[in-house]
Amino acid sequence: MATLANARAQAPAVPQLGIGYDWLVVAAAFWLGAGLYWDGWAHGYGLPDSFWTIWHAAFYSGFAASAVVIGAPLILGRSRTASWRDIAAWRAAIPAGYERAILGVAIFTVGGVFDMTWHTIFGIEFSTDALLSPSHMVLAIGAALIASGPFVAATKRPAGRGFVAVLPAVISLAFLLGAFTFFTLFAGPYSGIIGAGARPADSVLVRALLGVYLFSALIVGVALVALRRGLLPFGALTLILGLNGVAMILMRGHASIETQISFMLVAIAGGVIGDLLVWRLRPSAERLVQLRLFAIALPALYWALYLAVAVIGFGSGWTVHALTGIVVQAGIVGFLVSYLVVGDGRT
Repeated sequence: MATLANARAQAPAVPQLGIGYDWLVVAAAFWLGAGLYWDGWAHGYGLPDSFWTIWHAAFYSGFAASAVVIGAPLILGRSRTASWRDIAAWRAAIPAGYERAILGVAIFTVGGVFDMTWHTIFGIEFSTDALLSPSHMVLAIGAALIASGPFVAATKRPAGRGFVAVLPAVISLAFLLGAFTFFTLFAGPYSGIIGAGARPADSVLVRALLGVYLFSALIVGVALVALRRGLLPFGALTLILGLNGVAMILMRGHASIETQISFMLVAIAGGVIGDLLVWRLRPSAERLVQLRLFAIALPALYWALYLAVAVIGFGSGWTVHALTGIVVQAGIVGFLVSYLVVGDGRT
């Protein structure tokens, strides 16, 4: 242990790669994510499936591209004079902020072998089973870590940069949110139109509330993590929530064009609301009251807009108690999540 600690202390500083490299990782991660969503689209339509399909090919080739882009600096930057067993030399070659992305490549590689083995033994999953499969969970963790690379790298650079400079980090967060919403597709705003239709049975209402809790926690968590690191410029939430909503709705693709467009606009408008809240409240760790208000208002207003569109546009038999309670509970979830990300300010 002492030898390893000494080696780390003597290792040169990790290299800082520029925003151009972040864009390469974003492009590769987009390829990976597009393959994932294409695979989800195929599962949703019940198309004939196996491990050897074109959508799996897109998914895994996207991973290959990500692995090459993320791994290249590690291989090229490693000291040629160091032993292949020199851990410190390998660590020193990892670009700043991409340590977890490297781990993600390793986890995804293991998950790919696991997934092929799992399909061979137990067959292909359908419907919600595809989201719960252990092999898919391993792939999800690897993909999320890969997608997080540009965001983490941006946190290692000086603060105070403009929107364009932090755009790869913002897109990285959108991809990360996309991984979370994809694998929680069984609940949330994209599992069905919450609030529309006939009055639901209690079991349906409970499932809807699960989706409200999950989605509210995810969007507030993503927003506050970015906010704490100075990576939430005006327009960021519009991009993050809008891109996520459009991608998820296109992947589902089962509803009418009118319905799809309506809820794409809800996602985009929800992001605009979030950006306006950040602009007006200027929430921060030093302005805790404003931060708590932001954490409450973002999910509450998102769901209020969502339910308004569902009720007015598609009709509803849901009670006023359920509809208003959903909005209130979304705000409560956001409030609680804010304490996980930003404590009570005590030192």
